[in-house]
Amino acid sequence: MTLTASARPETAPPAAGPGGPGAADVVDRHLAVAPGLEQAVWADARSAPTRLRAAAGLLLAAVVATGLDWASSLAWLRGDAGPVDPGDRTRVPAGEVAPAGEGRFAAETAFLRNEAEWTAWHRRIREEVGAAGTGLGEWRRHLADTLGELRELERAGRLDAPAGAVLRRLVGAHQERIGLTAAERAQAAWLVSLAVLRATPRGPFFADGPEALDRRLHEEAKYAPATILDQMPDLVGAGTEGRQPLPVRGTPLPLAGPDAELPGLAEVLLARRSAYGTYTGPLTADEVGRLLYHSAAVTGEKTMDGAEAPLRVRPHPSGGNRYPVRLLAYCHDVAGVPRGLYLHDPDAHALLPLDARDLTGELIPAVPATDPRLPATKAGGKIDAAGCPLWLFLVADLTYQRLHYGLRSYRLVLLEGGHVAQNLSLVSTGLGLSSVGLCGFYDDALHAALGLDGVNSAVLYTYLVGRVSTPATPD
Repeated sequence: MTLTASARPETAPPAAGPGGPGAADVVDRHLAVAPGLEQAVWADARSAPTRLRAAAGLLLAAVVATGLDWASSLAWLRGDAGPVDPGDRTRVPAGEVAPAGEGRFAAETAFLRNEAEWTAWHRRIREEVGAAGTGLGEWRRHLADTLGELRELERAGRLDAPAGAVLRRLVGAHQERIGLTAAERAQAAWLVSLAVLRATPRGPFFADGPEALDRRLHEEAKYAPATILDQMPDLVGAGTEGRQPLPVRGTPLPLAGPDAELPGLAEVLLARRSAYGTYTGPLTADEVGRLLYHSAAVTGEKTMDGAEAPLRVRPHPSGGNRYPVRLLAYCHDVAGVPRGLYLHDPDAHALLPLDARDLTGELIPAVPATDPRLPATKAGGKIDAAGCPLWLFLVADLTYQRLHYGLRSYRLVLLEGGHVAQNLSLVSTGLGLSSVGLCGFYDDALHAALGLDGVNSAVLYTYLVGRVSTPATPD
């Protein structure tokens, strides 16, 4: 995708009236000055590459003006590229690519082909944004001043939305005014987010050595007697700080607990297989309830010395009893459960509705093993998931666990994901169902489909559950 935008000098405010009537004066003053500042940056953007850089620069300046930390900035950018809130997303006809998806793919392609160039661009533009007298510096200053006025109105109760959200609407209106399509806006936002996230270019994917990221992470996260007091957990308990909020849309759907014994552990261990082939349904709500109960629901309490109250426990261990791994369930063909995306509430053992859309068309191309356009992988086979009744996603709240365990937390969320995955494999086997765990997926395409920011909350593992008539692979 290439940018085809051309400058539009219109100065009329957006029809939506960002901020409501109480913000009219601030918005009018902002719009009176903004076109000249925009054009100072946009005027020399004549080719597609220079337009892309100009659009990305204007957006980076806007993000800097908000004063957000890096994680919030990434969520802001990626929300602009494809809203995290499912209620902000529109339906896309089957077989078509959403503008946000098109823009994300174009951004990834441009960035990954030349990471060094884009990381150097980011450093250079950040300096320009922070300097007085430059086009981007003046744009950033103007947006920061506007945000300050909006925050005053917010404190006075005169806005119809938080000040940051109103500024974001204004930035979107400016992007439309200079001629950016929705896909082009998404491309610019994802490019900036990738540049923010990757301060230095990565090495080759399979390259090994002391500078390889996995080697560095493992080394930096080691416990040592000389530093153990500084490495001990900083927070006590398992509150909600650091969790990405997922907006529930509808009434929770209670799930049934166990109503029959499962086969013995030795039997299901020997019978467990990863099943490839054609997944079919339907499943019943009781089957889903039993699967999730035995795999990840709260099943009891334990007491520990020093704890203020009994700790609620699940069928798998978790570092610090924090349980950073959450389960999202896309129910496509489950009798008694409306089609849609749900968050499993382990305390109430219920499904919390997040998104009522049919997500199959977004999920299948996000997982190579289920994409009919790609050949079978060497380690496994093809999966026909068009009729898969249940998709499960193990989602790690990375910030939530990192607040407690620092660099050690990434090991812990991976280990916990493995514990949950093993439970899902064994329990589905015990219920007479087929399943397969897949770690191969396009991370951010999947995050966009599920309404995750991909920064604080990220998918670790994808599970398909249903009935497969073809023989399972002996792994």
